[in-house]
Amino acid sequence: MDGVRGQSVPGAGPAARRSPALRIETCSGGGGRVDLGILGRTDRAWVSDNTDAVDRLVIQHGCSRLHPARVMSAWVTDVPNQLTGRTVPLRFRFHVAMSGLLGIGGDLTRWSEEEVALGAELVGEYKKVRHLVQYGVQYRLSGPHGEKPTVVQYVAEDGAESLVPAWQRGPRHGVPSLPMRLGGLTPDTRYRDAATGRVHHAGVLTGYGYRPALPPGDWASAAVHLVRVAEGGA
Repeated sequence: MDGVRGQSVPGAGPAARRSPALRIETCSGGGGRVDLGILGRTDRAWVSDNTDAVDRLVIQHGCSRLHPARVMSAWVTDVPNQLTGRTVPLRFRFHVAMSGLLGIGGDLTRWSEEEVALGAELVGEYKKVRHLVQYGVQYRLSGPHGEKPTVVQYVAEDGAESLVPAWQRGPRHGVPSLPMRLGGLTPDTRYRDAATGRVHHAGVLTGYGYRPALPPGDWASAAVHLVRVAEGGA
């Protein structure tokens, strides 16, 4: 957006000079054109018109190499996907979108009661961890190519919390399940899985590694929230 156009659109000047209640998203040519200049005037970007959750793993992997997750709009849309014709579970689609600025672009009037309930549950989970996704330090533990699960990690700057999302397209017999070494955790401490209560030692998570507990079958996903146990805590 040049200076003339910026002046002609109310509130579209530099982010530091506009109302904190106003949020502007940049979108150009279906995404794929995000630069630091436009992000000086906007808060977020539409990365791609391709909202297929499987393709988004690759798209978001590339985008996050330059831009933080807090500027990357990521939507849950309906299946079969309008571009690829692919159908993947709602939970998988949510977990992919939860690695950016979660949004819902599906037709909620066509969702079943079970899908609406699951969507509400996962939105609630995202609200508990979005500060980690949007403002934490990101580690790419396993990329979206090959047969291994795709695994990303977000860690609070003080190491107090971490989120580990993981996705598996489809398991193949004989492919080893290798642990992923986590980063950014506080040495000589323990971390509790917020969902299961299981406690892990930081030295094991960073030295040996962590295996995400993915459900069996195709299109499996999980998002594990680890919270540092207070000193002297159980």
